[in-house]
Amino acid sequence: FFVMHAIPGGPFLSEKSPSPEVTAALQAKYGLDKPIMEQFFTYLKGVLRFDFGPSIKQRGRSVSKIIIEGFKVSAKLGLTAALIAIFSGLALGSLAAVFHNKLIDKVIMVLSTAFVAMPSFIVATFLLLIFCVKLNLLPANGSTANGLILPVISLSLYPMAYIIRLTRSSMLDVLGQDYIRTAKAKGVKPRKVLFKHALRNAITPVITYSGPMIAFIVTGSLVIEKIFAVPGLGKYFVSSIF
Repeated sequence: FFVMHAIPGGPFLSEKSPSPEVTAALQAKYGLDKPIMEQFFTYLKGVLRFDFGPSIKQRGRSVSKIIIEGFKVSAKLGLTAALIAIFSGLALGSLAAVFHNKLIDKVIMVLSTAFVAMPSFIVATFLLLIFCVKLNLLPANGSTANGLILPVISLSLYPMAYIIRLTRSSMLDVLGQDYIRTAKAKGVKPRKVLFKHALRNAITPVITYSGPMIAFIVTGSLVIEKIFAVPGLGKYFVSSIF
C-alpha cells in the first residue's frame, strides 16, 4: 500500500490528463485527497468486509465484483486442470512403477522430465502454434468452451509431470515393503495388490502436494490466461498493474 503511494504519478495521469480541477474532484470522490494513514485504515476496514471500493477504470463496477467474476473463470479452468493433473499423474506414475526400468517406464519418465523442465508459457506457445495456427482445430481465444481446452492442457502438464514422479518414487518404495510381498505370497490378485494396498499408501505425498497445487492453479495463471486471452484473475492482475 505504501510503496504504491510512493510511486510518482497517479491513477488519473495519462496523455490526455484532466484539468487540475477535475483531477482534484476525482481524488475527492475516491478518497485520495485524505491523509495516507486515513486512506490506509479505510482500506483495511474495506478488506475485512471484502470491499475494495469502486473500480477507477471500469465505471459503475466494484473491484470485488470484478475479482469474483474473474475468479469464477480461473476456478473453472484451474479445477479442471488440477483434476486432470492428479488422475493422469497417478495413473502414469503407477504404470511407470509397475513396469520399472522397462520401455514404458523410460518413455513416461522422459516425458515427465521434459514437462517439468519446460516453462508453461513455452508449452502454451507451442500448443497455440500447432493447434490454432497450423492445424486450425481449436480457437486461440479462451473465452469459449472449446477455447479452454488448450489452457487446461497447458496448466495441467507441469503438475501432472511432478505427480508422475512423486507417484512413481512412492510406489516403488511401497512395492518393496514386506506386507506387499506377503500379499503376493498369499495369492492376492496383482490388481488388488496394486490398487488396494500399494496405491493407497503411496498416494500420501501426492495428497500433500495437491493442496498448494490446487490453490496456485485456481487463483489464476497470469501467463496462461494472458496468452489465451482467458478472462480470469490473471488477466485482471496484469491489467491492474498497467
